Formats: sequence, structure tokens, C-alpha cells
Amino acid sequence: MDKFPIVTSPSRADDARRVTKLLPGFLLLALLLIPGVCLSAQEIPSPSIITAVSVTGLKRTRPRVAEYPLKKFIGQDGMAIDFNDVHAAILDMGILEPLSIGVGRSPDGNGMILTVHVQEKWAFLPLPLLNADFSTFWSAGLAIMDNNAFGLNDKFVVEGTYGNTAWFASARYQYTPEREHFPGWYVMGMYGRQNEQDTDQHGRVLRKYGQDTIRGGLEIQYPITGLLSTSNSIYLEHQSLREFEDSPNDPGERGLSGSINPALEIGRNKWDGYLQSQQRAKLGYTFTLLSKADPADIHPLHTVSLRGVYEYSILPGFKAGIRGGIRYSPDAPPGLESSASSVIVDILPGSFSAQHYAGAAVGLEKFLYKFSNLPKVFSPLQGTLAVLISYQAVYSYGPILEHEFDHGVSGSLNFYLSRVAIPAMGFIVSYNVAKKELQYGLNMGASF
Repeated sequence: MDKFPIVTSPSRADDARRVTKLLPGFLLLALLLIPGVCLSAQEIPSPSIITAVSVTGLKRTRPRVAEYPLKKFIGQDGMAIDFNDVHAAILDMGILEPLSIGVGRSPDGNGMILTVHVQEKWAFLPLPLLNADFSTFWSAGLAIMDNNAFGLNDKFVVEGTYGNTAWFASARYQYTPEREHFPGWYVMGMYGRQNEQDTDQHGRVLRKYGQDTIRGGLEIQYPITGLLSTSNSIYLEHQSLREFEDSPNDPGERGLSGSINPALEIGRNKWDGYLQSQQRAKLGYTFTLLSKADPADIHPLHTVSLRGVYEYSILPGFKAGIRGGIRYSPDAPPGLESSASSVIVDILPGSFSAQHYAGAAVGLEKFLYKFSNLPKVFSPLQGTLAVLISYQAVYSYGPILEHEFDHGVSGSLNFYLSRVAIPAMGFIVSYNVAKKELQYGLNMGASF
């Protein structure tokens, strides 16, 4: 009987073996394809996501400089963006006034464009300087400044001042970075001659001496994040002290000194439609080597400082705030002591000096009126008028008065200019309750 070959169908075990052999290939193909699919999906932005920024109305400022502070809004939802945050970012530059803010569809249909129309402030100008407390000192002068040098938001200032106690001449230049992770820098030089009078809270002279000063310095600033930045400065200074015949409290001798000052700062600004609010803190340390007439006689000096301000908008045009600081500088000689402004307190005279301070002020500021659409001849006066009232307390220590504690009320009428690239002008009145002393003065410009 003939034998026929037996033909069998593939078993399930054979199918499983074939699939097992092909599985590594399928997995490899999936690993190669899936990232590409995900990448393609990521490259297609949501229709409402901001993908670009645009600033119009520029005449002198370079577009990349004006657009730089707005790049942090790229990637945010254009339909949910807070225009007050955009307004604050532009104001923080100090050289532009926002006129309108909006978002629009990108021409390619992928995402949205944040558009800001601005007006440039007057940045190059001769500026009269006035500083006085109408009781112990006054000074006046002229500054030739450009707060938007080369259209790069750099600062260049040459100034001279003369007063009843001193005269100074100085020059400085500040480079402002226009891209991320790139340092800014600041360089300055100064010469001054002054007849210094250190007083108590009532303006009585405690120490009087003459001082000639030559100073030069360099500072490097590095932004770490949008909120955090660090800086380091180096200064060289030569002081010649002259004691007057009727001078109480010998100021000693002075020669060459050098200092290094690392600092760390965190902060941001907010805008409520009427007033700008700050949340900011700065920690600094200064190491100084002092020499007297004998260059071999060198003494180290250490200074630690902390300043902060926290302002919060209660209602549009009405904000509350607390500010203050600590300054500790043991063994600081005359000429290197500081005023109470080092801890952002203004109830003590500008001629009051001490080695250590701890001070704080709690206050309220209210928008009063905005001057706008003025005739061209009065356009420099466009801006915002506001009133600030605060209660302040400050502890101080110096080698003459030793431990002092002062507290009182301070009020100021502030004018924030919108057409001129300087921060503010103000008229200040304060009353030191502890010493029953009233003082008042003018200032121009403001700084943290």
C-alpha cells in the first residue's frame, strides 16, 4: 500500500514562536516612531498660546531691547494673560510708557502674538538736581544723562553738584543686558570735597571734618532667573580727612581703601492700572580693607545689609506696604558710616550717621490724579500724582550717641513722571515723635 505524506496545519505553539521572534522588531519600530509623533504634536501650538511678541511705537529704542522683558510671556495662554503684568514689565524698563496692549492671531495661524504699543520717554536730557532738608543742608547741580544710551536701555550720567557742605563731580555708565543669562555691568568715577557735619536728630553738630574723596568702581550684575539676580562690585577709594580747629570728636586719619561687595536680590513689580507695587529684597555683604596715612597700617571692616519692600494693591490706585532693613557695620569710621536711608527710613535728618541700623515703615499710598494729554510745552509734566503716609521706627547705634530709638510719622506727595525717564519727584514731611522734631525736604529720583 502506497504511503502518502502527512500534511499538518501549523500549531498554535508555532504561531507563538513566530510572534515572539517578530516582537523585538515591532518594539524597536515603535520606539523610533512614537517620539517623532509626540514631537510633531508639540510643534503644533494651541491656537491661544502666545508664540511671539511685538512692540510698536519705537523711535530710538532697538526692538530686541523692548521685546526682551516680554519674552517671559511666550508660552502663556493669550486669552488668560494679565495685561497688568505686561504693563509692569514695560514700566520696569524705565524708558517706555505703554499706551495699549493686546493679543492677535499669528499670521500663520499657529498661536497668538502679544502686541504692545508704547511711547518712548525723554531719556537724553539735562536735569537740574536739588536735594535739601531745609534745616542742615542743601545741594543743587546739573546732570547730563542718557537713560537709553545707544537705544540699548544703558545709562550714562555726568553730573556736578554744589551745596553748603560739599561739591561733587562724577561720571558713570551702566550696561543693561538684553538677553538671558548674560551679565550687565556698571562703572563709575567720582571726585568730591566736602565739609562734613554729622548731627543728632535735632540737627546739633556732633562731629565736623573736611573730606576729599576720589572713588572708582566696577560692578557686575548677573540675572539668574526672572526674579533672582546676583551682583558683585569692587571699589577703590582714597580719602583725605581734615580736622577743623573747632571740630568736636576727632575723625582720625584715612588713606586708601578697597572693598568687595557681593549681593543677592529677588524681586518683581506689579501694576494695578494706577500705581506700581514692588515686592523686593536684597542681601549684601561688604569686605573693606582700610589703610591710614601709613600704608602698612591696614584694618579689615565687615558690613552686612538687608533691605526689603513688600507692597500690595488693596484696590486699583490704593496700596499698602511695609519696607525696612538692617545694616550692621562694626567699627565703621567717620565717612563710612551711613544714614537712615540705608534701611529705607526718612524720619532722621540726612546728616545723621551711625554704624548700625534696624528700621521699618508701614504705609499706605493713594493715587490722586493723572496728568495726561497736556499741551506740548507742558508735556514733561505728564504723570501720576499720589500721596503716601507711613509710620516708621528705627534703632541706631553710633560711637557718639550710642543706642538710639526713634519713631514717627512721614508723609510725602509723589509725582511719577511718564514722559521723562527718571523715577519720581517728591515733597516729604516727617515728625519724629520720640524727639519731637519736624523736618521736611525735597528729593528727585528714587531707588530701592
